[in-house]
Order: sequence, then C-alpha cells, then structure tokens
Amino acid sequence: MNNHNLLEVIQGKWKCFKASNQITEKPLNADFSLLISENLISRMGEGNEFWPRICNFELVGSIKDGYFYREDGCFMQVKPSSNEGLVIELSHKNSLGKLNTYIFQFEKELE
Repeated sequence: MNNHNLLEVIQGKWKCFKASNQITEKPLNADFSLLISENLISRMGEGNEFWPRICNFELVGSIKDGYFYREDGCFMQVKPSSNEGLVIELSHKNSLGKLNTYIFQFEKELE
C-alpha cells in the first residue's frame, strides 16, 4: 500500500467502539467519533483526554508502517483492519513523563 492509498483509506468519519490501555486493558471512554482528513483530525462527541477537539497530524517515516505525529506531541500507529475498521495505537506521555500506549478501535460511519 503506498502513501496515497493509506491516507485515502483513513480519511472519513470513524466511530470508536472500543478503547483501552494497552498494558492494563483498562477500558476508556469510547463515546466519540473522529473525522480524519488529509492532515487534520476533528473529534465529535464526548471523547476523552487523549483526543483534542481538533489537531493536525503528519506522516513519520515510511507510510507502510502507518506512523503519524500529532501536533500535541503524541504518536499514532494507524492500522486498517478487516470489515471497514481502523485500529489506532496512540502513544501518550502522562503528566509524570511516562509513555503509555492506548488502543482505539473504530468502525467507518456512513456519511
């Protein structure tokens, strides 16, 4: 999959249906949707502290790895999954400087 194709695949409106801490598997609030464009993510709904209302993002490294840097300092690995789904692994530093990874699973919303 080339750069252009992955960016096309992830663009659109995505409804979160599952969110958790990667290590503890503690569930997080999944009551939100993301609208992803070419370089901008907009959150709709309640969300949580991991998704600002709006932020820019850019590709880091090779597109085949699916790594993106968000302007608020977080890294994301985006993985398309089967059945029109999307998994985002979000690496987020907490207030103590510890890096935690959170897994967000999304399904494509019809426009």
